[in-house]
Amino acid sequence: MRICVIAAALVVAPLLGCSLVSAQQASRATGGSSLTGIFESANVAASRGDHANAIAGYGKLIEAGVRDPDVHFNLATSFAQSGDYPRAILNYERALVLRPNESKASENLRDAEKALEEQRAELEGEATIQRSSSISDAAYGNVSEDALAYALLIANLVFFTALAWISIGRRRHRWLYPLLLVSGAFLSIAALGLATKAGLLRDGPRVVTLDDRLILREGPDPRAQLRGEARGGDRGELVDRDRDFVKLRMVSGLEGWTAASGVGLIDSDHGLH
Repeated sequence: MRICVIAAALVVAPLLGCSLVSAQQASRATGGSSLTGIFESANVAASRGDHANAIAGYGKLIEAGVRDPDVHFNLATSFAQSGDYPRAILNYERALVLRPNESKASENLRDAEKALEEQRAELEGEATIQRSSSISDAAYGNVSEDALAYALLIANLVFFTALAWISIGRRRHRWLYPLLLVSGAFLSIAALGLATKAGLLRDGPRVVTLDDRLILREGPDPRAQLRGEARGGDRGELVDRDRDFVKLRMVSGLEGWTAASGVGLIDSDHGLH
């Protein structure tokens, strides 16, 4: 889908609500400017097609510690409108981490991926993007941690209640056995989902490659032997760091070291950039 379709979904809101209120203490990081004011100015710039100033404004909010899905959504849309699809993909992913059930962010993420693939196909022939790093990530991608936690709590309660009834001799109630099996299955599914969300099933935090051709090397040195390359928008995991270099494991299985500046963490709490 073309950029104009992505552009139509720009979120323009007068306030960021609780996240901006709680982040007012970070205003010194923005030169004393109001975080709400910066957000509004960035929205105005975005609505005028001034993508450079919009991106700069949303970037200031993120640097000041604001974690809000609307900020990442609008930043992603501005990147998409300016043709920087890898950074659009990164920020749509970040918006979905903060608001997993956001259908518009999911739709725009797919549009940005498709636009990047079409862009490459025009230059190089057919091209695809390496997406989710695991089946579990794909399965639980649109489910929030809160929903999984509630499901785990309820399944846990039902499972152990049924188990207790069976253990004290209520065997004449045959319906307890299928209830035990079903609740046990839900318990396992919810626990697996929470483990996936927490990154326990991954070797490291998820990343998106930002440079169009990201060189992967044998070691954290620009003179190290070449191992291969990743393309902008590809997904992978960060498995090690050394000064200004990071070691990646891509979805394809390719591993190697590259400059940290060419990589963005989907979960920005890990502090890469």
